[in-house]
Amino acid sequence: MRLIVVVLLLLLSAAPAQAASGTYIRIGHFSMDQARVEVSLDGTKLGTFDYANLDDYRRVAPGEHIVEFRTADPNAPLLRSVTVQAAEGKAYTVVDLASSMKVLEDDVSLPVNGQARLRVINGGDAEMDLVRAGSSIHRNVQSNTSTGYVVLLPDDDPLQVLPRGKDSTQLDVSIEPGAVYSVLVSARRIELRTDAKGAEVVPGGGQETGFGGMAGGWDWLTALVITSIVGIAMYSMRGRMFRYG
Repeated sequence: MRLIVVVLLLLLSAAPAQAASGTYIRIGHFSMDQARVEVSLDGTKLGTFDYANLDDYRRVAPGEHIVEFRTADPNAPLLRSVTVQAAEGKAYTVVDLASSMKVLEDDVSLPVNGQARLRVINGGDAEMDLVRAGSSIHRNVQSNTSTGYVVLLPDDDPLQVLPRGKDSTQLDVSIEPGAVYSVLVSARRIELRTDAKGAEVVPGGGQETGFGGMAGGWDWLTALVITSIVGIAMYSMRGRMFRYG
């Protein structure tokens, strides 16, 4: 009986899991002047980035951070750099577009009312539209620019990327509630990246399912602990019933 009371107290006192806080930076190479570049963050080499490569989010301390690009040559001089003033709890995407470094602030906060949020980073060489089910999401997106975010309803309808004077591209994706996305356009490929789900950044940008998108619910560890305790309690009660029944 005491064990049952403990379980009930745990169930009542378990607080919903909150979105993880932190400051994040990710880096992408979208300038066609170089096939690949050597990238460093605060003097630490991150490796070689091919054109159209967007790295995963990296957690950093709030404050000033320096991103540097060099040509893929060990003795090459600095190609270009930018300073990021990173605030607590914010996420940033640093990209080079048309040989210029840009710092984009990523709105990874939870979209309201079960909606989603989406923007375009157009590193291609043509103006474009983004369309879903015949309705425009972003229009006249100039090459080597990024858009602001738009709020849209979750749906399984494909996204259509329509560049001027070029073939269209269809992205067969699912827009999920509570998620934040970036459509990445380049001369090499077009893809949808999941930036955040449930107000938490998605490090690898995969469209994952499960507890990651359940903002306001119990986290998986809390659920596992409570499930284990309930199972032990039920087993204990079953043993007593057989003993005294």
